[in-house]
Amino acid sequence: MTLMRRLPILAAALMFLGLPCLPAAHAAEDQTIKAFSTFQLQGHVMKTGVNDATVIGLLSGRFYIDTDQGPVDAGSMTCPVVVHINLKDSTQKGSGQCVFTGPQGNQAYMDLTCTGVPLVGCNGEATFTGGTGPFVNLTGGGAFLMRASLQDIKSSASGVTFQDTATGIISWRELHYKIP
Repeated sequence: MTLMRRLPILAAALMFLGLPCLPAAHAAEDQTIKAFSTFQLQGHVMKTGVNDATVIGLLSGRFYIDTDQGPVDAGSMTCPVVVHINLKDSTQKGSGQCVFTGPQGNQAYMDLTCTGVPLVGCNGEATFTGGTGPFVNLTGGGAFLMRASLQDIKSSASGVTFQDTATGIISWRELHYKIP
């Protein structure tokens, strides 16, 4: 791979690593990257209807940018989420708001919405909504796929509220961002 083809990947990795943390003005960035996060979901599950359950939880894990040289750790991802599950047909609909925090403390904010079924995953759209420091005017987003071990909820949602832990992965094949 030529140096010119590697530069956009390096720029994306540096952006999410929080290296542009100085208050000086920086050049505008407009990039598309591949990224993913492995996470743990800690939350509460409650049967909320005859055929419905609701998960209210917190996703947390590391955020990685996938480069030609392998994944680069770009900080942490934390997302409060709500997932509505139809217990009859196992469909799910979710939403959340994520905070990505780089090593220098800069944060990027993102809204998530998705629909899907267990094991196949929850497909949806992610939208950047701003951030702190160099990400204050961050825009962009992209389609994502999230897979989590929520399939056990169908058999265990007995009408009482209980706490549950799940693990999973969320990936963006084309996550676009723009910093003016």
